[in-house]
Amino acid sequence: MLEHNQFKENLVREIDELQETQKQLKARLTGAPEGTLNLLQKNQNVQYYIYREGRKRQYLSKKKKDLAAALAQKAYDSKVLSIVEARLKYGKRMLDEYHVSIDDMYQAMPAARQALVSPCIPAEEAYVREWYEKNPGRENPYPILQKIFSERGEPVRSKSEKILADLFYRNQIPYVYEPKVWMQDGRIVYPDFLLLNVRTRKAYVYEHFGMMDSPEYSQKASEKINYYMENGYHYGDRFLFSMETSKTPLNTKTVEKIIVKFLI
Repeated sequence: MLEHNQFKENLVREIDELQETQKQLKARLTGAPEGTLNLLQKNQNVQYYIYREGRKRQYLSKKKKDLAAALAQKAYDSKVLSIVEARLKYGKRMLDEYHVSIDDMYQAMPAARQALVSPCIPAEEAYVREWYEKNPGRENPYPILQKIFSERGEPVRSKSEKILADLFYRNQIPYVYEPKVWMQDGRIVYPDFLLLNVRTRKAYVYEHFGMMDSPEYSQKASEKINYYMENGYHYGDRFLFSMETSKTPLNTKTVEKIIVKFLI
């Protein structure tokens, strides 16, 4: 069975394709000739007739074969359009139903009824899965040139980011790398990580500042931290970060303390 998000993506793609087909068919039918086509087989010969409302049928000679073809195309397009529109209606209804969370149905039940029911999907598992669907990660358009991969198999930009990703992975912290995050002022940022505390269901932006002994880099890092704060992201409240210099590398013990304090 396809995973929930994969099935949903396929359904959305199919709806988009059906809508495009619907658009093309309607455009063709708008320019189609009036009337319907009737074919009469006589021995090895086929005769074409056109029917128009309120008129007698009219024979179409070979010179009018283009008109016969246009009428045949019209009949075909009409039948296909009815199938396409029926599938669109069904697909959109199914997509609406997929927006209903199975876990939400369980959570909406009274506690006394919940005690009598075994949910199909554990609440935390369902929440994490939906969180990943909403935050796919790897959305930074800037290409990753380094061939450095996390334990989860995804490319990252530096060895320090690999260390961080692996720490989150080993501690079973749901994370996505370089997600798209909309800020209060309408801008988009691509932080290094977005992390989820499953217990509190709180998400944290995580940035690692890796060249803090560079005056230019540290100035930009300071500006970035201030920008997060201006948009409601304060350290320990939706925002976490770590730093290093060439002489003081990333301290994994410090990161582990951050994980314990904010993410478990």
